[in-house]
Formats: sequence, C-alpha cells, structure tokens
Amino acid sequence: AAREPAGAALADDIAELSQATATPMAQKPAGAKPRIEILATGARGAPNVAGVNVLSAEFQGLKEFDDVYVGVHLSLAQKLVFGSASPQVTAIAVQLKHTDQIGQAQQRIQQIIDSTFKNESLEIIDFETLNPYYGQALSMFAAIFGFISVLIGAIVLFTVSNTMSMAVVERTAEIGTLRAIGLRQSGIRTMFVFEGVGLGILGAVLGIITALAIAWSINFVGLTWLPPGRVERIPLAIRLAGEYQVMLVSAIGLVAVAALSAVFPASRAARMKIVDALRHA
Repeated sequence: AAREPAGAALADDIAELSQATATPMAQKPAGAKPRIEILATGARGAPNVAGVNVLSAEFQGLKEFDDVYVGVHLSLAQKLVFGSASPQVTAIAVQLKHTDQIGQAQQRIQQIIDSTFKNESLEIIDFETLNPYYGQALSMFAAIFGFISVLIGAIVLFTVSNTMSMAVVERTAEIGTLRAIGLRQSGIRTMFVFEGVGLGILGAVLGIITALAIAWSINFVGLTWLPPGRVERIPLAIRLAGEYQVMLVSAIGLVAVAALSAVFPASRAARMKIVDALRHA
C-alpha cells in the first residue's frame, strides 16, 4: 500500500492538535463596553498594565494625535506611573485667555516657584516650546500678511501718485499763477505733499470706520469655522475694537505711503516754468 507523505501527515496532526486544544472565545454580553489595555513605564522603569473601559472615541483633528492620545483619570495615570508609591504630578498645564499673557504668566509663576517651591526642581515651558507647529503657523501667517501689506502699499502708492499727477495736470495754470506772484518751488512742493497727506489721513479714517463696521457685522452674525487641529467649530470673531496699536500703525503706514507717493508729482509741479504753466490758462 502507498504510504502518505510525511509532510501531509504532519499537517493533519497539527490541524487536529489545534482543534483539540482550541477553547471557544468568551462571548461578550450585550451592551458591554469595549476595553483596552494600557501599557506604561513606571517611574523606576518597570512596565505597568491597566485594563480600562472605553467611554468614547473622539477625533482629535490630527491623525498623529489619534494614534497616541488616550485620556484617562489622573488617579489611574498616577497608578500606572508610580504604582503603589506616593502619587505625584510631573506637570501642571496653565491655560490662558490670550497668548499675549504668556510673558506675564511666566513671570508670576516664576515668582511663586522662587518664594514657595525653592527646593523643587521646577521648569517653566511655554506652549511654543512644547508645540513647534504653533510657531511655524505664526511665521506662515506673518509672511502671508506681510506680502498682503506690501501689495496694498503698492496699490496705495500708485493710486495716490496717479491722483496727484492728475491734480498737477488739471491745476497747471493755478501753479503758474502762484509761481508768478512769488511762491517758491518749495511752497508748491509742500502744498502737494500736504495734499497727499490729507488724502492718506482721509483714507485711513474711512478705512478704520469701515473695518470696525465689518468686524461688528461679522461678530453679530455669529459665523463659525473649523480651524486646523480642532474637532469642534468655533465662533469666527474679529478682535478689532480696542486694538489701538494695530489701527494706529496701519494709519501711520497709510499716511506715510500717501505722502511718499505725492513727492514725485509735487516735484514735477515745482519744476514747471512759469510761462509754460500760464499757457494752460
């Protein structure tokens, strides 16, 4: 009789052994919450494991956070890290209303550390150090807004320059008359430069009023948006009221650009010959 190959017989034996030793999986009761095992390294390097129930799964906005982030109660985290030893805290997060308060908060916390926790090796780390992406995002927006500011400045420069050039052409006879009665070239130049400054001031005032009105309208409507890294929509708020430094710097920049754009037309008007200017009358 033909003998069965040894490999086939071994495979059958392994299959029978697997079926004989296999135990049926325990059926989870209906409505049971899913569980996960959390593995953490203790303070002395020993691994600790804890089984916990999963209450909910929330999208954190970034896949990198979803892969590593698990939110647990402080007591469980202390038990995983410190075991049966005295529970401790390795970090305290302080949340502020605005990033402009980081400097003041750091100074105040440092004063508390120096006066109350002198013997503790504590260190203050700001949000930008913990999350370099925040600084990169700020740099990106600063570059974008800087480019937009340069573009707006160029538009203002050419617009005011064109307006002043047209004013010089239309008032050539007036320029000749002023020069004929004794007004110096510097007086003509100053007159047109101040006119450009006046246009800049008027534009700055109207621009600030319009911006405040638009900001109030957007805040009143209550629009929302979903920023990167967030899972919930937040109100779209434009904080312009009270930002006096921003408005002042913008107004001064606009007036300076308007005055600069009026220099060339003013110089051209001042260099006109009196006889040629009077012929336009």
